[in-house]
Amino acid sequence: MQTLFRTFSLAILPLLMLLSPTASADTLNAEQVKALFSDKTVEYRHKKLGFEFIVYHAPDGTLRGTRDGHPMGELQWSVNDQGELCIAYNQKQSCYPIMHEDGKYKKYTLDDNGKRKILLTYRRFIDGNPNDF
Repeated sequence: MQTLFRTFSLAILPLLMLLSPTASADTLNAEQVKALFSDKTVEYRHKKLGFEFIVYHAPDGTLRGTRDGHPMGELQWSVNDQGELCIAYNQKQSCYPIMHEDGKYKKYTLDDNGKRKILLTYRRFIDGNPNDF
């Protein structure tokens, strides 16, 4: 009986590993990104800039919040047809794809070799605007 169980385990374990949901990363489409951010307060640390952000993505496209605990000016957010989250500031707009990987949402760019480079990982999404930004 033990031999049968061991044989079964050795055969099925590799198949289960292939089906693991943490084995892949999915890039979100435009509707998924809109649903994830609209009317949500989001907490994250920007990897490159090193700042902590808590920001509210209002349904009207405004973005308000704090950077390292200090109030930020009002920005604009949107989602383009490619599903990228776009942030507009100082007459400049930056758009990046959002992916879901290992149970977390991340903003990324592609490096010169076409590999994903993580810009930031979102820590938490809170419904509404509890901080009254």
